Amino acid sequence: MNDIDILDSINQIGYLLLKHGAEIYRVEESLKRMCEGFGFKNIEVFAIPSYYTLSLTLHDGTLYQTSKRSRNNRIHLDHLYELNHLVRKISCHELTLAQIQQEIDKIQSQKLNLHLILIGYIISASMFCVFFGGGIRESIISALIGFVLYFAIYMMEKVAINSIVRTIIASMILATIAISASKLHLISHLQSVITGTLMLLVPGIAITNSLRDIIGGDFVSGLSRMIEAILTAASIAIGVGVMMMFLGGLS
Repeated sequence: MNDIDILDSINQIGYLLLKHGAEIYRVEESLKRMCEGFGFKNIEVFAIPSYYTLSLTLHDGTLYQTSKRSRNNRIHLDHLYELNHLVRKISCHELTLAQIQQEIDKIQSQKLNLHLILIGYIISASMFCVFFGGGIRESIISALIGFVLYFAIYMMEKVAINSIVRTIIASMILATIAISASKLHLISHLQSVITGTLMLLVPGIAITNSLRDIIGGDFVSGLSRMIEAILTAASIAIGVGVMMMFLGGLS
């Protein structure tokens, strides 16, 4: 098998791991294990949440170096599961190059289950509202907000709106619906509705991964994820705060 063809497939897997939200240590370890599985030497991998670089020595002694950058990353756990399984197979020499490429194409052809995500938005918003003290009416309004947020976020992703701006707009939308429902006396506990639906936007995974990276010694990636989480939290506060002041939700 040609070394460059092998590395092209390995780099596709590394790129997909980044794109679908894999932890930094997982990206680096996966790339290293796959390269070791094919007998490459002097392997060095450096990754951050949107970029990685790979350097090694080919079988003929030639130095090889490449880098990949992934934009608009989105967590896709089904893809990550399949990619991790594929990495294990490659590390154990269970697949030929043609089979590896077939597996990559198969993973890339898998689509997000949008209906399941929509159901998740609705149920999560409703249940979080109940958790924060809301009643039946509040949970129904929260479910409606979750429904609207799903389509709003989906459309903003389609037109490639910046994630920070997207979060601000989404926060403004949910605050507008919640305050309007309160003004129309459809709900009596505004705070539980806003707090419950905001949980859909809270960057919990980003915070968790940033702390994991920092504890694991990946300070650059950990700090970058932490800054992303802080900016997202600030965007949520800005969006909700502006609409509460504008619509009188603080009164």
